[in-house]
Amino acid sequence: MIGYEITYYIGLVLTFGGLITSIVFLYFIKKNESKYESFIDLIKKNLIKLGIPTLAFILGFVLLNLAFYLDPNTSIYLETNNITLKWYHQVMVYLFGILFAISLMAFIYSLFIKLYIEKFEIKRKYTTMALGFSLALTIVFFFLWGEGNAPYLEYPLANAIYIGAKGIKLVNIYKYYDNYTDGLTIYLYALFILSGACLVLYVCDYKLYKIYGKHDLITNTFLIAFPSGVIGARIWYVILSVSSGSTDFAGANWVNIFNFRMGGLGIMGGAVLGIIAGVAQVLVVKYGMKRSQYKNFSLLKAIDIIIPSILFAQALGRIGNFFNNEVYGQLVDISYWEFLPTWIKNNMYFQHGSILSTEVDGVSLIGETALHYYLENGKFYVPLFFVEFLSNLAGYFILEYLIRKLLGKYHSDGSLLGGYLIWYGVTRAILEPLRTEADYYATSEITSYIMIGGGLLIVALAVFNNFYIKKNRLLWYKNYNEENDVKEISITEENDD
Repeated sequence: MIGYEITYYIGLVLTFGGLITSIVFLYFIKKNESKYESFIDLIKKNLIKLGIPTLAFILGFVLLNLAFYLDPNTSIYLETNNITLKWYHQVMVYLFGILFAISLMAFIYSLFIKLYIEKFEIKRKYTTMALGFSLALTIVFFFLWGEGNAPYLEYPLANAIYIGAKGIKLVNIYKYYDNYTDGLTIYLYALFILSGACLVLYVCDYKLYKIYGKHDLITNTFLIAFPSGVIGARIWYVILSVSSGSTDFAGANWVNIFNFRMGGLGIMGGAVLGIIAGVAQVLVVKYGMKRSQYKNFSLLKAIDIIIPSILFAQALGRIGNFFNNEVYGQLVDISYWEFLPTWIKNNMYFQHGSILSTEVDGVSLIGETALHYYLENGKFYVPLFFVEFLSNLAGYFILEYLIRKLLGKYHSDGSLLGGYLIWYGVTRAILEPLRTEADYYATSEITSYIMIGGGLLIVALAVFNNFYIKKNRLLWYKNYNEENDVKEISITEENDD
């Protein structure tokens, strides 16, 4: 027990300490960028500073893997279920775990170089290639590492971080709630949502900097839009629950509306209210307060940058649904989904920590009886969260790189808001009817068609604005001078060889 705890906490300190330290060093490298004569000079002078936290992160990750197999609870679980460790799985765990840690740090450094090293003549297309390559390797090695661990994990997988008298642990709070009421629990779902939102801010800030040469143009917008999105998501969930006959918020239970830890967020409501709040904030500071930094700021251009990125954030949110054991489709033959990693398939039989029940020949199967039926008959609940994850990623790249880049000068500013509503509306219109009864809401299906209609209208208005009002110098384009249009500054991809 003592050996496990020492290994675990040393691994925890090294992993997070190495990661945080490397990010701090990157901040100071950027801050002191002017002191370096060349990019090679920058690398040489900071090799040790970045190398030590990188090695600490890798070693810490290895120790955390070792601690898992030293954990007495793991030993008890394996003995109870008569599971024997296989040597090739252990090789996969440590080999691909190390490669995952290396590729993850390479991705972080590549992202930093791509976004923030501007002083030197770096071939930006090569940094883009390094970024994409390291990201691809990170994903591949993560899945292979997961495959090595998959036979020895307890399902459903952990869905929260517990910090309390029992230490710092990954736990399934749904399954073992009574064991972890004495401390702070942070749901992984919330972390994925927050990470997605921060990623949107990070990427959009950089893209707007490429155009206007200023950072933090949308930081205040984010601070208003994000909490508004959370509130909108909660309101939407409450509306869906009430419309489906739920009594969770009826009568004296109305106070549960404000109990976010009780669970329940609807992405559609979050997206709508978040977008409205963000646009309103920009309008206020640009036209109401007339802030000087927003004098040449184009709301329509900003919309085309920010809105598609929301799909990226929503994709990460759907990963949170995986750990929350929710957003499933109907029961099907697992042979259609054999390509999925084992640890994903093994986690697909639970609804909020409990084994999903089913009905066979008029007989209700619950608990372990239902699980045995699923496994023995090769049945499997469709991971709709995974399908929507892929759809959201595809939507982002189609809107951002296919439509906007392909149309070029024929692109109508502001139309990607309509494109977002159309894409996400179609996605939900297709997937919503495929959900299990517990996850299906007719209101969401109806709303998806409203989003499609609204998106088509917005695209039509954007095209009309670009090709008629702007072209003929009408209304707000009366004094428009095309030569005064904002041009991207010199750090764009246009400088690539």
